[in-house]
Amino acid sequence: MTTYNPHYTGTNWQIAQVELDPETRAPATTVMAPKELDGPTAFWPDGTTSYILHFKGGQVTSWTVADETDTALRALEDLRWGGEIAPDVLRKYLFDVRQLETRITALKEELVLLAREPGPNGRPRLSYRDIGAELGQHHSTVAERHQRILDGDTARWRGWLTQHTERAAMYDNGGELPRTPQPEREHETHVYDSQEEPGKVLALCRCGWSGPAGTNTVIAARQGKAHEDGPNA
Repeated sequence: MTTYNPHYTGTNWQIAQVELDPETRAPATTVMAPKELDGPTAFWPDGTTSYILHFKGGQVTSWTVADETDTALRALEDLRWGGEIAPDVLRKYLFDVRQLETRITALKEELVLLAREPGPNGRPRLSYRDIGAELGQHHSTVAERHQRILDGDTARWRGWLTQHTERAAMYDNGGELPRTPQPEREHETHVYDSQEEPGKVLALCRCGWSGPAGTNTVIAARQGKAHEDGPNA
């Protein structure tokens, strides 16, 4: 069983063999017990706090995030309490925090995708304004990033996040949702990064038409749609 060693400080835990009473199956030796329990939170006599995470995922997803989050918390405590951090520990902190950051980005963007997918009523679950309010971003910024994801610019860890789920098959062909095959159209536009003007985007059509370069993905998409619906299309 796992016991807390009172001779250690901070969040150091020790794995120890504790003999159990053959009749009551209680530990034959005294181990440190939390002084207070509040749901998944335990407060220990030495001033430390532990929090139990509950998840059904395996080591590939949920467990990995929990492990990297544990590293991030230890890094946070070391930074707040001061003192020297050994180079190998510092490298571990930097690596796990970077990994956690990219996984959280994938999770956030997958939630944005879900929010914009049709819900039970056939309409997007949340508006761009609702999403932007929760993310602390302008709704146009959310819309632009959503369009870039649809165009294939998915988060680095999206495949890791959605593996072995129904969502893994979604947005796998340039970001498009699964749909029945349709005859190829003469005029079909998408928004791409400008090759001539870095940082700008423009709509391009299969027929060779090109819209003006700009910084707003939504406007570029509307220009492309107007071209598709135009009298000469």
